[in-house]
Amino acid sequence: MTAGKLDLQPFKELVARRCGLMFDGQAEANLAAALAKRMDSCGVALPAAYYAGLIASDDEFREFVALLTVNETYFFREPSQLALLTDCLVPRLLSRRTSPKPVRILSAGCSTGEEPYSIAIALKEKFGESTSRLFSIVGADIDHRALARAEHAEYGEFSFRALSPERRERYFSGCGPGRYSLDDAIRDMVELRSLNLLEAPYPPALTGFDVVFFRNVSIYFDAPTRKAILGHLHAAMEEGGALVVGASETMANDFGMFRLMEDEGRFYFVKAADGASSREQAGTTVAPLPRPRPAEAAKTISPPPRRRGVEDPRPAQRQVVANAPDPWPAGLDSVRLALREKRHEDALTAVLALCDTVSGDLRPRLLEGFVHLQMRRFSEAAAIAANAAEQDAWSAEAHMLLGLAAKWRADPDTAIGAFRRVAYSRPECWPAHYYLATMVQDHDPARARREYAIALRQITANPDPDGGLALPLDLPVADIRFLCERRAALELAQAGVDRGA
Repeated sequence: MTAGKLDLQPFKELVARRCGLMFDGQAEANLAAALAKRMDSCGVALPAAYYAGLIASDDEFREFVALLTVNETYFFREPSQLALLTDCLVPRLLSRRTSPKPVRILSAGCSTGEEPYSIAIALKEKFGESTSRLFSIVGADIDHRALARAEHAEYGEFSFRALSPERRERYFSGCGPGRYSLDDAIRDMVELRSLNLLEAPYPPALTGFDVVFFRNVSIYFDAPTRKAILGHLHAAMEEGGALVVGASETMANDFGMFRLMEDEGRFYFVKAADGASSREQAGTTVAPLPRPRPAEAAKTISPPPRRRGVEDPRPAQRQVVANAPDPWPAGLDSVRLALREKRHEDALTAVLALCDTVSGDLRPRLLEGFVHLQMRRFSEAAAIAANAAEQDAWSAEAHMLLGLAAKWRADPDTAIGAFRRVAYSRPECWPAHYYLATMVQDHDPARARREYAIALRQITANPDPDGGLALPLDLPVADIRFLCERRAALELAQAGVDRGA
């Protein structure tokens, strides 16, 4: 049973209406696979008959949705935001407490539990034995199978790719080859509950939160759905409560119902009472910035700047015969469109067609690696990038691809080295400086701020969403410029302090 043989539209509309998940383009294959599996389990031959049963049974809808959700997470993801919680948000909340009521924290879309358990560990390390008394942590998700795995609290190596060996040894014990079980004391600190973020009002047990983590979840919803969910979360929060979203999702979740705040370069939202001044809230209110104009310059691959007295070590680039049409721009645009629509197989087809028309050029092969990266085939992407780097040690595209693959595989040393190489060979490439800043901001904030400042200057001069590279990075220029502006301002402020000292 394939997507091409089914009318998936009724199922797409039902899932979008009831829980907000979108299945367009390549994602339709996942929907079709889930449909086929549940029809087989229920012994139903006709999609129309299964659809009728799906509408009639909440239990069956939960089973169906459990096959559709994405459960990719790991411990201590974006640790700077956990530090924001323990070092800034929680102390301020505790200082305003006039009763022994615990600070309530929600991990919305908690998946298999790594996020709420990371919150519990971070709080335990900060507040010790008082943690259970001071805090109430809830993890909530629509996927009952993911919640069952969270309840079991047994994890494999993939969940630990950002967790230090010391923390793993302290809070986990081996329970089989490559498997680790979470300490009961941490597990008991988290209450797990079923929650459809789109169904309101939320039950009383899922209200009154002081902090809500809504990280790396909103990317699966369109803008109207995100706005509706944020409205429900707003209603479930206390006045002055903080909403923490993924570092790359800040602007996508700014619908005006929360006040955007900043604390030492970390962004979050606050549910502020009408008329409350920004000084009554934690952090500093962030003013909106003008959005830059779209880039008009064409994207080209150019060699690194020549240094005086040093020969360019790059091999000569392929010469284009005069007056011969270059198929690269059209081919790149075709791949870009397919990726935007998440039609990954179509993107690969377009890449292969480009390989046939652009011979003797590394760009199509690197483009293929970038498509693999979008499909989360990180090993394939890294292998293609490494091979290209061997052929052309100065290829900015190859090292950018290496860096991105390493970043997603939680290999910071390799990622930092690759982004450094791009920044050195192509100093005008703002994504290299931006990614380098994000990789070092937790352990070297001063350097991170400098890199954000460089990226800001470059992105202002040339707001190209690909950073001048022959890869369809298609980055959200306005959002990244906003973040760079705020973090670069911290560098200027710190420089003033240093000069005054």
